[in-house]
Amino acid sequence: MSLSDIALITLLQAKNYLRIDTSASLKVDAEFVGVGTGAEDEYDLDNTPVEGSLILKVNDELLVEDDDFTISAATVTFTTAPALNAGITASYDYAAVDDTFESYDDLLLESLIAAATKKAEDYTGRVFVRREIIETHIGDNKQVLKLYRQPIVEVTRITIDGDELDVDDWTERLSIGRLYHVAVWPVDAEIVIQYTAGYGADRAATQALIPDAVAAALLILANLFENRTDQVKSESVTGIGSVTYDIPSQAKELLNPLRVNIL
Repeated sequence: MSLSDIALITLLQAKNYLRIDTSASLKVDAEFVGVGTGAEDEYDLDNTPVEGSLILKVNDELLVEDDDFTISAATVTFTTAPALNAGITASYDYAAVDDTFESYDDLLLESLIAAATKKAEDYTGRVFVRREIIETHIGDNKQVLKLYRQPIVEVTRITIDGDELDVDDWTERLSIGRLYHVAVWPVDAEIVIQYTAGYGADRAATQALIPDAVAAALLILANLFENRTDQVKSESVTGIGSVTYDIPSQAKELLNPLRVNIL
């Protein structure tokens, strides 16, 4: 599998956001370094901290670098040796190595990026990266027919029960996604509409136009990656079916201004 051209975010953006790029860093929240002997003043950490990230405590008392200790690679040297049986703990960032994440991690992330993009598109009723849409409607004997996705660039073809509709037989208001038949859309007829929708012609152009959607997609991706659910809501969406949104509340706030009336 490779990343889809219609995915809103790149693999590198995903890795950087999740802090799993080889040039990014990983987090150690709490490492037990050891206990004091009253004499020993050097202790080794499990990893070499990123400069400025080390938080070191002795018996839960925060120490100050250069005053209370120095760090060289993964070795901490205390100015005064920790007291006998004093607990030494550390938290810090450390650089990932080249083989920390294997190729299957890329495949997983590519799948999650596609899922995050789809969730954001389904939630908003939008298409992000421009592409062709083909959708089917059933005629209801009314003049107005509403398309499922926006923003619409162009309607290219309409068929009714397999017969192509003449361009003079319909008009459009693409800004609100509606098509108008000169008479009515025939009841129970199968209406197939082919149209182009989306913002930019490629991912880079689209990201520049809807940065909030990019931020939302990253939040959704992180939620999927961590397998945690903030709010789950199932809705029956016209033209899409039953949709479950595993979307964090922060992502919803970013996406809500883009959301169209899709019901």
